[in-house]
Amino acid sequence: MSSLYDNKQKLREEYRRRRDAFYSQLDMATRGLAFRRPPTPLAQLIEKSEIIALYSATGSEAPTASLTEYLTEIGKTTAFPVVVGNSPLEFRKVDNLDLLEAGFRNISEPNANCPTVTPDLIIAPMVAFDRSMGRLGQGGGHYDRTFAKYPQAKRIGFAWSVQEADAVPVQAHDAPLDMIVTESEIIQRIDIKS
Repeated sequence: MSSLYDNKQKLREEYRRRRDAFYSQLDMATRGLAFRRPPTPLAQLIEKSEIIALYSATGSEAPTASLTEYLTEIGKTTAFPVVVGNSPLEFRKVDNLDLLEAGFRNISEPNANCPTVTPDLIIAPMVAFDRSMGRLGQGGGHYDRTFAKYPQAKRIGFAWSVQEADAVPVQAHDAPLDMIVTESEIIQRIDIKS
């Protein structure tokens, strides 16, 4: 088990470096345009969903702020996660980004006055991913527990293309993603239309 843990930690270090280097080379205009509007396959999933859970991007993570604006424009309910110990993430409805405040590890979270909701679609950050729809997260297991709590919700990963790995180590509890969106490509499972 420790070798799997060590392997995941090495991959996280490598792919964080790759992501940081890639992001640092992007000009401000490109950063602003990336992930601004959902590609057609994701837009179709969003159309079928009422409550879309996003994340507050930090550092060089794929951004979600512009997507939040888009979802508000088309009348969708947006929610952001709150870390509650080792429990699955709790999602709270956010009508505007002013309702976010510093939370776990100084990541923006909805304040306590925002109502809890159940998402139909969860957009998650990643450190690395592979073509088998495997996702390597930060290592806290928050999204693994959350995907298990909301099995009906579509699981979408956002990442930069440089975060693609040949293979991400997965365990039995790791739920595959339904779709991966990068700045240059959409990767999806064949049964995504259901």
